[in-house]
Amino acid sequence: MSRVTYLLGAGASYGERIWNEYGHISRFVSGLPVVNEFAQALQLLPMRDEQGSGVHFAPKEAEKREVSTEQYNDVRHKLLLLQQACTSFPTIDTLAKQLYVTGRPFRASDKEVIDYDDLKRYISAAFLMMQSEEKRDLRYDGFIASLIDRKREFPPMTILSWNYDVQFELAYSGYYTRERYIPTLWEELNVFNKMYLTDFDANKPFAIIKLNGTALFTDNTLDAWQVGTIGVNRVTDCFFGGDREMPFQYGYKYLNGENYQNMLSYAWEERNMVALDNAIEKRVFDTEELIVIGYSFPYVNNKMDSFIFENMPRLQKVIVQDRDGKFEDVKERIEAILEGGNKKIEIIHKKNLQQFYIPNDFGKK
Repeated sequence: MSRVTYLLGAGASYGERIWNEYGHISRFVSGLPVVNEFAQALQLLPMRDEQGSGVHFAPKEAEKREVSTEQYNDVRHKLLLLQQACTSFPTIDTLAKQLYVTGRPFRASDKEVIDYDDLKRYISAAFLMMQSEEKRDLRYDGFIASLIDRKREFPPMTILSWNYDVQFELAYSGYYTRERYIPTLWEELNVFNKMYLTDFDANKPFAIIKLNGTALFTDNTLDAWQVGTIGVNRVTDCFFGGDREMPFQYGYKYLNGENYQNMLSYAWEERNMVALDNAIEKRVFDTEELIVIGYSFPYVNNKMDSFIFENMPRLQKVIVQDRDGKFEDVKERIEAILEGGNKKIEIIHKKNLQQFYIPNDFGKK
């Protein structure tokens, strides 16, 4: 469906940090942590002003009337349990895959365990809290502004995203034409979201496919799981639904409420997998140029990454936008996935990380 396909990883939402004199992150100014920063980001989350650091989330004045000390401590405790789990594994996704395959929980202490659903719920709540406070990675804004036209249309292209954040949606929200909620933005952007099936149209010029679903929650008491039933009352939209200024309030609600269904769905989960595979096949078949931004092709995603490449028979070129020290590793992983193919694919490194790479002739062919 499109000559150009983007493949986004956590580095595409990297944003900006402030580092202290010891080489540690003291504050996330914008964007979200990459995998090797996630544990530190979780440690910072509950500590705003407690040590005079000014970093991240304590209840704001308005929220203190809504959140009890007990609820605040509950959220803080669960986030620190997640932080402990992160430090015990190479990445949080590695732990998630282990819990999914074995069915056994992670033992955080003699009395506390985290099972697969717990882990996903904790991750989603943490991502929501991070994004409610910090600015998005502003490269998304520049990317959208560079490509969108006066009709609010993009050139024919496909975005495959391993990220379960809503950075693209937040950047696009200024272009909305209807009531601004995440589900209506998904409709306008033609988003395939693995856990929450939308009215996705694989034949439209522009599409976003979210391979891991999205770190959001939907109201479990509503019939929100049928194609075509999307509605603003189906998703508990903390960004445009009115409670963005109270991260601990909805953090507690999502971490403990039985009525909320997590919309994070890893690509290895079977739910809606046939629909996901079909969407990818239709969208990437015509791809000649794959642009990889901030993604390292970890082995835990190897099955899906291989499937994506297998369905790009016309692929000629892979552009990798990442830091100098990571390119050779990424190139080696791509070559391993492509091994045995009938043709040589050119792999090119783009070092400029100030904005997302856009081909010079994009939209002209």
